[in-house]
Amino acid sequence: MTSNATFDSALAEIRAALGPRGVVEGADMATYSTDVRGVYKGEALLVARPASTEEVSQVVRICARHGLAIVSQGGNTGLCGGSVPRGERACVILSLARMNKILSVNPDSYTVTAEAGVILQSIHDAAAKVDRAFAMDWGARGSATVGGGVSTNAGGINVLRFGNTRDQVLGLEVVLPDGRVWNGLRALRKDSSGYDLKHLFIGAEGTLGVVTKAVLKLHPRPAHEKSMWASVADIDRLMDLFVLARSIASEGLTAFELAPGHTYELALAKHPHLTRPVETRAEWYVIVRFSGQQPVDDKFEAFFEMALEAGLVTDAALAQNLTQEANIWHLRDEIPPLRLIAGKKLKWDASVPIDRIVPFLREAQARAEAIQKDMRVIAFGHVGDGNLHMSIFPKGEHEDPGFDALCARVEREIDELIWSHRGSICAEHGVGVENFTRVVGQKDPIEFELMARVRMLFDPQGLFNPGKMIDAQAHLPKAAE
Repeated sequence: MTSNATFDSALAEIRAALGPRGVVEGADMATYSTDVRGVYKGEALLVARPASTEEVSQVVRICARHGLAIVSQGGNTGLCGGSVPRGERACVILSLARMNKILSVNPDSYTVTAEAGVILQSIHDAAAKVDRAFAMDWGARGSATVGGGVSTNAGGINVLRFGNTRDQVLGLEVVLPDGRVWNGLRALRKDSSGYDLKHLFIGAEGTLGVVTKAVLKLHPRPAHEKSMWASVADIDRLMDLFVLARSIASEGLTAFELAPGHTYELALAKHPHLTRPVETRAEWYVIVRFSGQQPVDDKFEAFFEMALEAGLVTDAALAQNLTQEANIWHLRDEIPPLRLIAGKKLKWDASVPIDRIVPFLREAQARAEAIQKDMRVIAFGHVGDGNLHMSIFPKGEHEDPGFDALCARVEREIDELIWSHRGSICAEHGVGVENFTRVVGQKDPIEFELMARVRMLFDPQGLFNPGKMIDAQAHLPKAAE
């Protein structure tokens, strides 16, 4: 993609509006136009880096006037290619990185107001200073931003206790595709005055507007919080173990994660500074976190004793200090196969009803092996909300005849398996490019039609993040002849 006379005027106007610090061009755009995995790459005419909502509005108005597409970008940590150009239309990348101020922290109302470019770790730190907790938390907390999390409705390790990002948002400020600014920065917990418009922008992946600010919930900071790493005795009784943890801790069960033994061993080998929580080897492990205002040691003691007696676990280690606690969660962050295993991977960010997790895992392995003997299936994730991150490793190389067809068959079979369990192939990473065509099989046509009408209502020119989320024109009814 190259600049031409049609867009030179638009680019000149953007440069004038933002100044030298507000634009990135040429070779320096590479980190913005490639996703974090290096899988998706696109070209942009320029990267705009506005420092205020007013500057975002200016850029959007300029692009709308000249018919130039806009791809909004936060920390660019997404795993579905949603924040990089597709290369089909001339575009500008709109980075919110300079809009990185926490505007207010109100411990009395349990809220924080932040610009879209604030990284999650900064809000965690600010909340801790006023004895509050922030719920949005996932592996990329040191680089993922508020705007990106809102735009993908990201999940993470605290969904069991607090819900997805959608459940943490009280209000938003959004620049619309015509450049107007909707100020919905309300900190209200209850408002029945009409459509709750903020929810249209949460999870919309930048297709309806640019999220510039957000009012987010804070929560009481637990006085006590501990985690346990346990060896699972029988994966078929995983739900019994989860129900036991929930019955003992009730709302104090903050996380219940499933970790495969294979990548656990690989992570320990790759990161020698991490220590083995339990010596007992197992095919599966769980990470359980209890928290609350009262000590949780007695609850963990009861949980372990009852789980051991019932034959649900074979061994467990309870973190006794902050170092051990950090070790458990650092190890959890390092188990994704993406970081550990080379070669072609087919990946799913899937969700199924929590009571279907084990049957789904069994059926996924069976379907994969029916296509190719000994095909490796590795899954980990959030048992409490049914979200599994699954990778399948077909044997072969791209040059092999039929390899691409093999991968397509596996992908199709597993997608259909997920849907047969009334699940989703887009649990917490969004649709982006990766699932753009695949997700069509997941919903009823009328649902896609309604989504398409919403997109066309907000962005009739189709300038916001084209080629992502949904092809609006494809899902609208054809005009009668």
